Amino acid sequence: MHTKRNVFIAIFSFLVLTICVLSGTYYYILNKQKILLDSTYNTMNTHILKLTENFIDNKTNTTLAIALSLVKDSELHKLMSSEEYNKFNYNDISLQIKENTKYKNIWIQIIDKNGNSVYRSWTDKKGDNLFFRKDLKKFIENKKVSTSISVGLYSMTIKARAPIMDEENNFLGAIEVIGNFNSISTDLKENKIDSVIIADKKYNEIIQLPFSKIFIDDYYIANENVNKELITYLQQNKIEKYLKIDNYIIENNYMISKYDLYNNKNEKLGYILNFVKLSDIDIRIVESFKIQTIMISAIVLITMLFFFLIYLYTSYLRLLRIQENKKEAILNSQENIIVITLGNEIIDANQRLYDFFTNTKDLESFKRKYKCICSAFIDMKDDIYIIEKYYNGKNWAEHVLANPDKNFRVAIKNMQEEIRHFSIKCSIVKDEDFIIATFTDITQEIEQIQANKEKDRILFQQSKIAAITDTLKNIAHQWRQPLSVISTITSGMKLQKELNILDDNEFNLSCDGIINNTNKLSTTIDNFTNFFNTDDNSTRFSLIEALENTRKFMDSILEKNSIECELIYDNDIILNCNKNDFSQAILNILDNSVHALINVENIEDRFIFMEFKNNILQIKDSGNGIDENIISKILEPYFTTKHQAFGVGLGLYIVNEFFVQNLGYKIDIQNVTYDYKNKNYSGLNFIIDFN
Repeated sequence: MHTKRNVFIAIFSFLVLTICVLSGTYYYILNKQKILLDSTYNTMNTHILKLTENFIDNKTNTTLAIALSLVKDSELHKLMSSEEYNKFNYNDISLQIKENTKYKNIWIQIIDKNGNSVYRSWTDKKGDNLFFRKDLKKFIENKKVSTSISVGLYSMTIKARAPIMDEENNFLGAIEVIGNFNSISTDLKENKIDSVIIADKKYNEIIQLPFSKIFIDDYYIANENVNKELITYLQQNKIEKYLKIDNYIIENNYMISKYDLYNNKNEKLGYILNFVKLSDIDIRIVESFKIQTIMISAIVLITMLFFFLIYLYTSYLRLLRIQENKKEAILNSQENIIVITLGNEIIDANQRLYDFFTNTKDLESFKRKYKCICSAFIDMKDDIYIIEKYYNGKNWAEHVLANPDKNFRVAIKNMQEEIRHFSIKCSIVKDEDFIIATFTDITQEIEQIQANKEKDRILFQQSKIAAITDTLKNIAHQWRQPLSVISTITSGMKLQKELNILDDNEFNLSCDGIINNTNKLSTTIDNFTNFFNTDDNSTRFSLIEALENTRKFMDSILEKNSIECELIYDNDIILNCNKNDFSQAILNILDNSVHALINVENIEDRFIFMEFKNNILQIKDSGNGIDENIISKILEPYFTTKHQAFGVGLGLYIVNEFFVQNLGYKIDIQNVTYDYKNKNYSGLNFIIDFN
């Protein structure tokens, strides 16, 4: 009777599931087909955007390579120096590029140091000022190699510029290589993509001599080789509609995608509308999916029937086996050591416990040797490590259970006498008295932490060693004057002695002078020795005193570079850390400011201010700050804006490691502008919050 009922249930369940599978398959195919089409179109759109970006990058790199090659021409420098602009002739180069490459419209323009166009390879027009172009104006200010996309008198183009400098490194002007968008349109066409490259209508007044002479309403079309059918299509359907596309649209058997063009200041210059025929998009995967889904559904139905029959036969035996092995299965399925305990006595454990304590094979043998796992805990002299003792009346397991937010650990020796570290978490089953403790082996993580600490220590020492060269120069500078004084005094004494005019008073004064200057030499050596002391012990010391000592240590470097360094404070605090590491970190910040201030031409505008107020230390300079695009990277290891001869990028990383990672303080770095003595300055502000 029981068997017949099970067979009936199996057949009924199979019929119900068959209907469900068939219905589900139908709706799944419909839904998945839409998803696959969307995915295919999204993938195609991503491919189009990536291709467009790559072709623009290739064109940009090509124009830059040409500019860098042309700027090395000595004849160019000679003509710029003599202002013989009428002798420039780059028409042959443009022609050779056109005949031998795919770039058919490469223009070359020479610009003087005032932003005036003194030569254009594609026209006789010259003498006009180009400062209306933001990219060119920024280039003349910075005088650095650059590329950009911008809109000019003739078109929206890709430009690359290189500065022309004379032998005294004076700025004479720039050579600018200009590439049009025709080759990009051609590259896209080879990938079955028709493109329309459009300049935003706000630039209509700038484009006074249009290269392509093609417009749609107020929008200039930059690629002369555009598909004329698409121009008509956009005119008939209103171009504004397509310039507002967020991702892509499917229309009239086309997938239409939009790529926005921006200048270096992230201002929108124009758009690239890419048209791909739907017939050129591979959607065979959709048809393949339908066939595969139907086949899988049939296989699933057959498999379901097979497993239903097996299930009826084995269900009873499996139920008994599950009941018998439930506890063991739960425990032994875990990779971690799991112990069921009362805190002072073990109740049960999984196999991982016996794998660790190889001198035991089961619960009974373990209890005979240890009774409780806590008997094997090692005292690591650290509150985070649990040992076998009572914590405010609670045993170790109860203590861990009562503090779920704390990351407790235990240390246990294995059978090879190796110390293994475990994180420990405890939980309790409702209505049960026992506690389930889970031990997760974190030995590798602990060893990695120790290795990182050692690495940080080595980095600190490397940073100190890197400063030795500058410090030796500092010592030599500080020794030079006392040695000179000693030499002068002794020479004078010798001469007076030879002339027999050296009296006792003069002799005593000379000796005092020699003693005073030798004390200065000794003090310099003591400062050097103390600064590079490798003592890792923490001490209590005054922050202001440490800042003052570090500033004094830098005195000769500051004096040599005409840098005024001022310390301002309204209170003092006592720090408890390694004083040498603190001084090294402050020295690294000051050293960073010194390298920035060396580039400030007016030596009267070189300042460093150390200000400590409200437990916040600010060290700012007048070195004009750094590029906002890289300010977030300067605390990273091996990142440096200096020449390799002046650093390897560890200085400010060491500062971050010491104050943030080791001491837990907060650091912020900002470009700031401030007034000092009725004059405006800008520079970098390094902020350390000791609160």
